Amino acid sequence: MDICDIETQHLSAILALNEISVAVLSPLDGPKLTRLVAEAVLAKVIIIDEQVAAFLLAFTANTEYESINYQWFNKKYAQFLYIDRIVVADDFRGQKLASHLYNYLLKWTVDNAIPRLVAEIDIQPPNEASLKFHQKFGFFELEQLVHSEEKIVSLQGKEL
Repeated sequence: MDICDIETQHLSAILALNEISVAVLSPLDGPKLTRLVAEAVLAKVIIIDEQVAAFLLAFTANTEYESINYQWFNKKYAQFLYIDRIVVADDFRGQKLASHLYNYLLKWTVDNAIPRLVAEIDIQPPNEASLKFHQKFGFFELEQLVHSEEKIVSLQGKEL
């Protein structure tokens, strides 16, 4: 199972995967995805049987990414790897692709002497699967950020 750079031919499949998971992710359109891929330090896909099985976007500190959640980490820490999103296609769930991507992120972060991984997880509406997944990898809550009554996120980190 290879992790490859996101290329132009992957973008439509990535948009479709993001749309399926939009309840727990911020929405994307073509121009925004293209911009995020260009700004991300890691913009990766796993291809299985010529299909995008999973993808990830991650950012280091001090980029222009305008996400409120990212900006919270950017104000607090000089160095971090922010996991913006990891999405696994329904047809490929249960194959440990998310774990494979997280192990890739952990290795990359250590190899680049970055002291922490950070992410946000929806707690309103709740994303229990993501909370459990991140706990398994040693993430812990740093703070909660209230976007609205309907949207609250847990800002989480893992020191390396």
